[in-house]
Amino acid sequence: MQIAGGCYRELCCLPEWNELYGSGGRAAAAISASSPGSVLHTYIEDTSNLEYLKSLGIKTQAYSRSSAIVFSYFHTLSNPYIQPPLDEIAKQSKINVSGDVVLRFGFLEGEAVIDARRAVFDPQSLRDFTAFWDNGSNAKELAIVLNELELQCATEIDDIRLAALYLIEFQAAKVVVVKGGVKGATVFESNGRITTIPSYRSTKVFKIGTGDVFSAVFTHHWGEKGVSAADAADIASRSVAEYCSTNCLPVIEGRLSQLEPISYSSGGSILLLGKTNSVGRRYVMEEARFVLRDLGISVSCPLLGDSVSGKESALLIIADGLGSEVIDLLVQAKDAKKRVVILNETKEKIDDRKIGGFEVIDDFSTAIYHAAWASAENN
Repeated sequence: MQIAGGCYRELCCLPEWNELYGSGGRAAAAISASSPGSVLHTYIEDTSNLEYLKSLGIKTQAYSRSSAIVFSYFHTLSNPYIQPPLDEIAKQSKINVSGDVVLRFGFLEGEAVIDARRAVFDPQSLRDFTAFWDNGSNAKELAIVLNELELQCATEIDDIRLAALYLIEFQAAKVVVVKGGVKGATVFESNGRITTIPSYRSTKVFKIGTGDVFSAVFTHHWGEKGVSAADAADIASRSVAEYCSTNCLPVIEGRLSQLEPISYSSGGSILLLGKTNSVGRRYVMEEARFVLRDLGISVSCPLLGDSVSGKESALLIIADGLGSEVIDLLVQAKDAKKRVVILNETKEKIDDRKIGGFEVIDDFSTAIYHAAWASAENN
């Protein structure tokens, strides 16, 4: 399998993270055990930085670039700060990649021209969408993998089904896989088949690079093993959950069958409670509301001026500063038959002798996703 994608430095404050992966590097690492001998085609300023990937059995074809590129995150759901700024990244010569099966990602510093029997294209861009074929790439069969926002930006069509069908017709794609975050994914095929793929429960949620893992595993199974697009997407969704839980690569496929699907139902909503009496506490409340809404979840926070219907299906409690008030909120939630997730980053002891049946999580991103799943499943 041939992989064309970027190798970028990734930094994160919470949880602490400092690794060289990027879309290409992570995809290669993800399938290094299941597809040994895969080749990564990438730009790099120092080839010694690729030694870790080589140690996994990945072959590399490196092309020079002028400087490192860094993505910096505050938490794993935040938008990254990119250095150098996008308009200052020097463009490099095109990479030419030929092979039976090729996974092509969008680059920041260049682009890859593909010639393949089966190709998977993950554009990874919200601006200036370029069709797979526009740079001279060629494939007998093409699958496009992208998230809902990327699809809408690429087609300027808000309806996901219509946008995907448009992409199939005008990009001559055999398959379009649309990732929907907490909702899972939907597979659209040129024969008219549409399949909904669930997301799978993970004990933790480390979100940096989940899309890279999805595309890599999908390409391996659909492209190399000849699995149906729907089954390949299901394995990819399971692999994302495994990666989120362990934050380890390559993905160990032997554990995937044990994962539990999320029974997602639209219309769920979250009541967000906590304290806003300091800058830090106010920030966390604002950020939690923003991220949940960005995931497509309806959320109400009375402390931030939202009206509350009383019909919210789940409760997310930010425990910092609440003290014993947490128990009162839990009792109320139990009476209202609401699912409860508590974000307790400081790991303060919560006396649960009066009530049980709630989740206590010490990681922001994990709490957000578990609350979103709880709201959908309890709807």
